[in-house]
Amino acid sequence: MTDTSSAGLVTIDVQEILRFFDEKADWASGPTGKSHVSGIVGVFGEDLNAACFQRYMESKCHSVTVRPEPVTTGERCGPRLDRWIVVDCSDGRKTVFQTEIKNWSSRAFGGKTLPVSATCREVADYKQKRWEWRWDSERGALKERAKEKGEMAKVLVPMKLPSGLEDYANDIRPLLIFWEAIGPKADEHLFRMDTSNYEFPSIWVFSVSSYLRSIREASIELEMPDAADRLRILRRLLK
Repeated sequence: MTDTSSAGLVTIDVQEILRFFDEKADWASGPTGKSHVSGIVGVFGEDLNAACFQRYMESKCHSVTVRPEPVTTGERCGPRLDRWIVVDCSDGRKTVFQTEIKNWSSRAFGGKTLPVSATCREVADYKQKRWEWRWDSERGALKERAKEKGEMAKVLVPMKLPSGLEDYANDIRPLLIFWEAIGPKADEHLFRMDTSNYEFPSIWVFSVSSYLRSIREASIELEMPDAADRLRILRRLLK
């Protein structure tokens, strides 16, 4: 991963990113076997996931802005999400996504390895099984394990729009961005599911691993401002 611009553009190696998160690669651990995934995810994980969603939507001829404001209910206590993402659609509509990002990978609780070399059929089966593990189709609701403590369901709690977006209160959509390859259909990276939630009758889900596996380029440039800042700071601190 290389910082290429003071504007926050970062170049990633697509295959190596996939190996790092999806394959439990030996080189992602220290000499004692200790995993460095959590520490590295803390440096650039949220930026990477949001930027991949941005790039995907821009490939559909939409204009996308990832906003820097916190995503809260407006109260001192309560759930917090990770990003506001504003999409100016090619047909003139504006959609505001209140976004929760899940960096869960093969090394996370309940994670499963998915080789970069997996066939289309293997990826499709993996995505389907992971989605069935996460989604209760009868209830139209997310399945959450006790250890996760509502970490996904909070995306369905209405958040207070930041300044300048108040006019779009009726155009807010909950978005879950997963790192892992997940979803009911093999060829979909972004999909919508109906829910039993009163405030939000549907939820949008985006799979970063699924999307990156569809890319032909060896490397891509992404807007990752926080990651770029952290890389610059690390270069200053570590000689």
